[in-house]
Amino acid sequence: MNTEIKNDTVQNSFYENFMALFFLFCYFLIDFLPHFKSIEILNTQFFYMAVINIVALLYLFSNKKVAFKKTKIFSSEGLVLKIYFLFIILCGCSLFFTKNLSLSINSFIQLLVVAVMILNLILLFRDKLHLLYYITILVGASVFLQTVLQLSTVLNDFASVTSALNNLKGNTGNVNIFAASLNVKIPFLVLGILHYNNWKKWFLALCLLLASFTVILISSRAAYLGLFFQVVVFLVVYFKIHSFAKKTVEQTTYILIPIALAVFLSTIVFKNSNSVGRFESVSARIMQIADTNEASASGRLSYWSNATQMISKDPITGIGLGNWRVESIPYERTTTDEALISSHTHNDFLEIAAETGIINGLVYLSLFILIFFINIKNIFTKNDTDKTISLLVLMLITGYFIDAFFNFPLYRPTMQLAFALMIVFTVLNSTKHSGLNGNSQKVGLFLIIVSVVTTCISFMDWRAAQLEYRIKFDKTPVSSNVILNEFPTITRVGIYGETFYQHTAIALFNENNLEEAEKYFKLSNTINPYMGISNWYLHKIEKLKGNQKKAYEYLKSAFYARPRTLNFYLDGLRMAVVHKDTAEIFKLHKLFSQYRSMPSNWKNTAVALKQAGYNPQKIEAFIKEGVRIYPNDSTLNKKIKQESPTSTIQNNPSEDIENAPKAINYMIEAKKLGDAKQFEKAIVLYEKELALHPEKKVIYQDIAVCYFSLNRSETAISYLLKIVNEPTLNDGKTEYLLSGCYYKMQDKTNACKYLGIAVNKNYPGTIDLFNKLCK
Repeated sequence: MNTEIKNDTVQNSFYENFMALFFLFCYFLIDFLPHFKSIEILNTQFFYMAVINIVALLYLFSNKKVAFKKTKIFSSEGLVLKIYFLFIILCGCSLFFTKNLSLSINSFIQLLVVAVMILNLILLFRDKLHLLYYITILVGASVFLQTVLQLSTVLNDFASVTSALNNLKGNTGNVNIFAASLNVKIPFLVLGILHYNNWKKWFLALCLLLASFTVILISSRAAYLGLFFQVVVFLVVYFKIHSFAKKTVEQTTYILIPIALAVFLSTIVFKNSNSVGRFESVSARIMQIADTNEASASGRLSYWSNATQMISKDPITGIGLGNWRVESIPYERTTTDEALISSHTHNDFLEIAAETGIINGLVYLSLFILIFFINIKNIFTKNDTDKTISLLVLMLITGYFIDAFFNFPLYRPTMQLAFALMIVFTVLNSTKHSGLNGNSQKVGLFLIIVSVVTTCISFMDWRAAQLEYRIKFDKTPVSSNVILNEFPTITRVGIYGETFYQHTAIALFNENNLEEAEKYFKLSNTINPYMGISNWYLHKIEKLKGNQKKAYEYLKSAFYARPRTLNFYLDGLRMAVVHKDTAEIFKLHKLFSQYRSMPSNWKNTAVALKQAGYNPQKIEAFIKEGVRIYPNDSTLNKKIKQESPTSTIQNNPSEDIENAPKAINYMIEAKKLGDAKQFEKAIVLYEKELALHPEKKVIYQDIAVCYFSLNRSETAISYLLKIVNEPTLNDGKTEYLLSGCYYKMQDKTNACKYLGIAVNKNYPGTIDLFNKLCK
């Protein structure tokens, strides 16, 4: 009888251990999920995690041994959970004060998915901390697959190393997120190396080499800091636990040698890349950490400044969870070009404070402080096994906290798994009887209901992300009927701040259904009036209706909402010409040039002034002012000769704005057709102009833009490649257009290659775009 009971216990123990590791394995699979044509992988990952939560809960609460265990909540580990759930509750309260409910609901659901995952992992691994070293093997296998799959791209594309390095994104969609996700796996590799003395030790050492090598190659400064301070924490705590014995020093070499080798190999790769900036060298990238004038660093400082302004305006309730994506836009109107937005604050603590109030921001920060001090205390008071687990958590919290300070891991599933394990191991290491309090059956039912709700809403958000992907990247335009038939139930704002009403309106506009388009553009403005795009289209609609005055009002509204947008500036000049409003022309020029100063501004403004009937002598004086600022610009010097009253060159009153040669009717009519979205007809006229004047290479750009607008990127590329080395078109615009075409074809390698060339040629707006898409 006793033997049977013992065997049954062993079998049950093995089964429970296996199931705990199995579900953790399922969570780790988020790093290998396909996108399923979602605009971002995170939508797919959150939906998948929500499904796993339900399955795990059904397993847990069908197991009586799991279901009826209780926990103490008035202890240190209970305090961690209480503060964490206070943070979740306060995030939920922000739904009552939010400015955009759909954004808050989706963000809150994502936080709930992670909260349920944390409870699942606590229940799965309580009394099972002995499985920690099995987890290190699991993490090692994940790291090995992730890094080998990605590093193979560098080896396969050694002729273009910089391009390959720009695409080291794993399955995260972003190089910085991929580096951070590897960083928070390194503590597990370290513990495994210290524990094992067989082939597993060497396998995990290889994984540490691959992880460190990949992190260094990616050249994320936050990841550099995270890796460095994780190593520092490891050395300090490990020597505190084991003193400076010979064996201790020997063990540390198994950690330090792979990292040192990773630095050496990275240096060789960077040297062969012949790159500058991000991939120049390890030392150069480290030096850039302290450079606040560097583009991405200054961008972060700007976002943080905006966050402090938001906090000061709504210190108690905040702007609403997830609302940064929209409410930050007016704060960035003078710092960000075109339709780019920040999406996140690049500091989770400031973002939470801005969105849900300063009190909740402090609650969230206090969670990290508490976890840190609990594990520091364990180092001084616990036995060696517990100290080892605390060392793991201290390394985890170091890497995660640094990333949370510079990026946005709160809404990245791959990072949230690390965050969950940080809380789980802190709780379980502080008590051997952690679980749920109260009636477990009722709690289990409640959690299952919560998980079903989160799964349903995550699924709807995922479907919305798939629709947005098709709108953005499908070769054939998505019709308004398709968008309306699949219109998201909850989600109203896409990943780039554009509303689904706006997507619908643009489709209707392209289908010449102006009345319906106008209705949806106005609906879009009720959600996000800050980007100016809807008003820009409304100005086009009013022009087509013949309402020039109303069109002018909409256009000015669009421009002053986003005064760094080139199209708004150029169309503003055109509308000012129609109204002979020279005062407005000067206002447009002054404001746009204040933020984006370039020689073409003076040329475009001069053309507008001439067309508006402004005094020719004053136009000449205006151009001379531009020449004084840009003395080496040949187009401005040529313009002086054209505007000079003593010049024999006659002014052509029909000359158009932007890249306007001495135009003839083909060019004028082609541009008009382009403005009216009749791109195929415009191409015919551009081709006729090109036949008459083959020396006008700029026409190739105009034709390419038309083909791009028709979703025929391959044809557009064929035209642009004809002029990519044209010396008269050396401002970077050709490369900029090429990058857009390749990006639309999902060829990020070539997209980033040409965008990098445009950056080097100082084409306006490309630095921020490159940092967003290619870093």
